[in-house]
Amino acid sequence: MANIIQKKIVTSQLTLTTAVIVSVALWVVCFLIRPVTNLIETIGAYALYALIGYLLIVINKSFAIIRLRASFQTVIFLTLVSICPVIHTIYEGNIMALCCLVSIFFLFNSFQKEWSAGLLFHAFIFWGIGCILVPKIVWIVPYLLYSCYIFKSLNIRSFVASIFGLSIPIGGYVAYDFWDNQGVEIATKIAEIIRIEGIAFDDIQMPICVMFLFMFVIFVVSATHSILYSMDEKMQTRCYLQHFIVTTTFLFVLAFSCISASLQLLPFIQIGIGLLYGHFSTLTHNKWSNLFFICILAFLIPVFIINLLF
Repeated sequence: MANIIQKKIVTSQLTLTTAVIVSVALWVVCFLIRPVTNLIETIGAYALYALIGYLLIVINKSFAIIRLRASFQTVIFLTLVSICPVIHTIYEGNIMALCCLVSIFFLFNSFQKEWSAGLLFHAFIFWGIGCILVPKIVWIVPYLLYSCYIFKSLNIRSFVASIFGLSIPIGGYVAYDFWDNQGVEIATKIAEIIRIEGIAFDDIQMPICVMFLFMFVIFVVSATHSILYSMDEKMQTRCYLQHFIVTTTFLFVLAFSCISASLQLLPFIQIGIGLLYGHFSTLTHNKWSNLFFICILAFLIPVFIINLLF
């Protein structure tokens, strides 16, 4: 029975449509019970997340990360966003997630391309914009360059293009801030980059703690499966999955090391989990994966209630 439930949900052509309808209903409930902002901005925020969901489909179709159902990662992403009303607004975190997703699209396009300088230039421009919005993700830049090496797209020309692309938005922002505000904002963002906070349990909000714990369990199971069975995939797909595993791991580390930045990183983490668990759930149909799938469905309701009422 569990196998039938998982297979029907994962492979059905109506799953995405149903997920959109359910997510809209959840957003309406959240707005009526716990509004984060006004109606116009709430609609704009949903449109922003919907755009991210659409780009996830484009990325999956372009690079065949999930071969069975190209839209299931979007279903997971929209569901995770919908049960977390605190991010139902337009803010730095979801704009950064959109910019970094576009960056990843250009990065993946550079796979084994000899003339990759233009693609990496654009990839690092968008990542640089994300760094301005959420400075913590600057720590992931070295891994992006390492991914370029793994993708066999890194050479002297593309390396220079990458650094130049990264420096354009950051350098422009630095110049503007020194001209307009004597560098006050730059100093604040540098302090944010290097800040490490001890976990003070009295200050941790229970909904955020529950949400991160819920997502971390999904991530660990999905990432472990991808690592153990990576040899069943093409080399290109293995590289893409590895990139999302390592990037999402970095994001969790950054979130746990600086709790005040966790909400800013949350949408990007949800993107990684959407792709990784989408890959896991579409390719595994054994007893344990089916049980895990049903457990996730069962826990969605209490996690949503906790996020809504506390």
